[in-house]
Amino acid sequence: MRLDEPFPLEAVSSRLRHAILKEFQGRCPTIREVAEIPDRRWLSTPDVGPRSVEIIHNFTDAAQEQTIRPPDAQLTDDELLKRLEWLQKEVQWLLDFLEAKLCKE
Repeated sequence: MRLDEPFPLEAVSSRLRHAILKEFQGRCPTIREVAEIPDRRWLSTPDVGPRSVEIIHNFTDAAQEQTIRPPDAQLTDDELLKRLEWLQKEVQWLLDFLEAKLCKE
């Protein structure tokens, strides 16, 4: 995922998806555009709370990290461990998200 790719609206809740689309007048923004909106502005938007901002950060931070980080072959052991921990948190978030989706159905 890169900063200039479309923000993955299909991967977020319908409330957050509508809030993002409303902020960008109905068009799908890039990850970079979503990242440029300050947290304070997102939190002042109806239907966007701290958890939604955290979800936005999950996508924007991941894209920024891929842009900044060198290829994995050049990472130190400490950097690889931090990346593993970050990926494990991402996997846990995805599992929680899927479990919540399945519970709704």
